[in-house]
Amino acid sequence: MIILHHLESSQSFRIVWLLEELGYKYDLKLYKRQDDKTAPPEYKELSPLGTSPTIEDGDVVLCESNAIIDYLLDQAPPSSTLRPSPQSPTRADYLFWFHAAQGTFQLNLAIDSLMRITPTRAPWPISIIARMISKKTQARFVQPRLKRYLSLADTQLSKHNYFAGSSELTAADITSIYPMDAAFNRYPHFREKFPHCQAWLERVSERPAFQKALEKVGEDHVSLHI
Repeated sequence: MIILHHLESSQSFRIVWLLEELGYKYDLKLYKRQDDKTAPPEYKELSPLGTSPTIEDGDVVLCESNAIIDYLLDQAPPSSTLRPSPQSPTRADYLFWFHAAQGTFQLNLAIDSLMRITPTRAPWPISIIARMISKKTQARFVQPRLKRYLSLADTQLSKHNYFAGSSELTAADITSIYPMDAAFNRYPHFREKFPHCQAWLERVSERPAFQKALEKVGEDHVSLHI
């Protein structure tokens, strides 16, 4: 049986949600973050990179969200619509959004996280300078890139209910959930600026598998609130 090691308010929520959509049986092990928001030592020992998510499947230990998603979808029945086939007209859109969510969207949110956390850990008076640098970096580098990405996403979601350009949920939506939740939590004005992204967020959050995933992890939100 697959064992999913879930770190509180982390990207591993995507894997819980995916497993629920697939209807797979799995064992879920929960880990609380430490006071400094980092993973506890026992979690870091599990993962080759010390990061979340991590799964075990027999002798296989695998980390990295998209790698795990592909691994699980390789075991899905042919009838699954969570990953369009190479012959599908939506395949190109699927590939773009599946990888852009992690390679571009999540990357910029990671930089944003660093800019928010660094001033809180720097000693005074360095923390004052660090906060000034962080705010300028967010305003001049992070936010413009987030807005560019979300503008493109909003256009896509104005035409389709889901990212892959079809009426069906795919793994491109699942991998997008963490950065979207984080972006809208940290920058609430994005909700009005990108209404189709907001509508998508509400739509996927209402899915039974999504609600069951939240219930299983015992949380009322997806991303780390900082």
